[in-house]
Formats: sequence, structure tokens, C-alpha cells
Amino acid sequence: MARLYEIAADLRPLLEETARAGATTSWPLIRKHLPGLPRLHRDDECVILWLVDEGRQEGEPLLAALVTVGNQQMRPRFPAVAEQLGLSCGADVAQQQTTWSYEVLKVHQHWRHQRR
Repeated sequence: MARLYEIAADLRPLLEETARAGATTSWPLIRKHLPGLPRLHRDDECVILWLVDEGRQEGEPLLAALVTVGNQQMRPRFPAVAEQLGLSCGADVAQQQTTWSYEVLKVHQHWRHQRR
């Protein structure tokens, strides 16, 4: 578990920079920026994304929303990560997609003017 905390600590600044740029990323792109990152099981990826946002300030949007799959699509496990962090995404896929899209927008707006 300690290794997952280390990875989350390395990943958070990268996600903050991604948010400032108004972009999203994926695990393959993250590996390019963090070359020492080991291959991770999907469960470990979820834990890392949860750890990235675990200590966020009250009301701060989820940086985990920026990690996408394919053509900038919501990760199928984003709703589970969000629920663990206190954000309800709803039961149906359309509601989950809407919640995710809104969270990405909020992350971009929040971090756009944050200092490095």
C-alpha cells in the first residue's frame, strides 16, 4: 500500500498540470510522464486515483475524473472511485456520464487559476 501512496503523490502534480491545461489524460500517457511507473492492476489504478483525491480540500473537484480511456471517455470505474470519495454518480450510465462530464468541467475551472 505504501507504494500506491508514493505513486499517488507523484501523480497528483501531473493531474493538477493536466487540469490547468484544460485537458484529460490516460494511463498510457501517465506512464510516459512517469517512466518509473510499474504496470498496475486495474484495482490498483482505482486505489491510486482515490488516494490522489483523498486529501483534497472541501468542495474541491476530483482530479481522478481527468484519467480517461480511449477517445477521452469516462473510465468505467470512475463512478466507484467517485462514490468512495463522496460524489454520487447515480445508478444509470447516462447519469454517471453526466456527472463525470460535469466533474471534468469543474476540475478544469478550479485549477485554471491555481498557482503551481
